[in-house]
Amino acid sequence: MREVDAGLGDGAIAALDPGTARALASVAARTYAVAAEEGARPLSGEDLTPTDAVVLATAALRAHDLNPFDLALWFSRSDR
Repeated sequence: MREVDAGLGDGAIAALDPGTARALASVAARTYAVAAEEGARPLSGEDLTPTDAVVLATAALRAHDLNPFDLALWFSRSDR
């Protein structure tokens, strides 16, 4: 994790192949989804910036042809 955080500062992440970035985001999302269902601590403002959160959420919604209304239904499903 420290390597990723260090890479964010020096531009190395920007040079990451987009396919690799998608694969990493996919694995992270699936891992977090399982952990959340198991009662993991929710993400906090220290885990993601607001911009990162919205960019990731938007990409995930678009990938599945979902819209903000669909998100609202899931958002009200739980407080996680």
